[in-house]
Amino acid sequence: MRNILYFFLLILSINVDCFVSSVTEGFLLKESSGERKTLIAFSFGLIQSILFLIGYLLGSAFLKFISTFDHYVAFLLLLLIGIHMIYEDIKGREEVYKGFSKDLKSLVAVAFAVSIDSLAVGLVSSILVKRFLIFALVVFLITFCISLIGVCIGTRFSHLAKKIRYAQSLGGLVLIILGVKILLEHLGIF
Repeated sequence: MRNILYFFLLILSINVDCFVSSVTEGFLLKESSGERKTLIAFSFGLIQSILFLIGYLLGSAFLKFISTFDHYVAFLLLLLIGIHMIYEDIKGREEVYKGFSKDLKSLVAVAFAVSIDSLAVGLVSSILVKRFLIFALVVFLITFCISLIGVCIGTRFSHLAKKIRYAQSLGGLVLIILGVKILLEHLGIF
């Protein structure tokens, strides 16, 4: 049960990127059709779940070899992802955003970029969970819902743009804390 809680926290943490990107796109779209909102959410959910599956399968293939030090691998991956998310959030504050959903190639590229962390989470999840197809579906559904909510919020509340900007750093911090907790539990400290 505890591993499932870790999994959901991981998925929520990596979806911060999707949420922020969706809200930002919603700010630019202001009023958009339900089709465009659904397309953004579907693209994010599909790519996030595919990368999760790839990561899970890679992790499962190497699990025998890393089982003696898997907690160090999980800690290191979550630490690096968390630091990367915080760094990208700080670095990205100066950028002028132009939107991505009007061009399918741009939409897929952004969906891939914000979902790359899902590959590492899939690797970590091969240590934590066993029913990967169910969890891949859960990754898709959570990402789809979070992204759809993000676009809808963006189209309705464009004045909140600056307040949501720090959400990615918060997601990175949650990943780092989860990594430390996993390491401390496996070392018998926590």
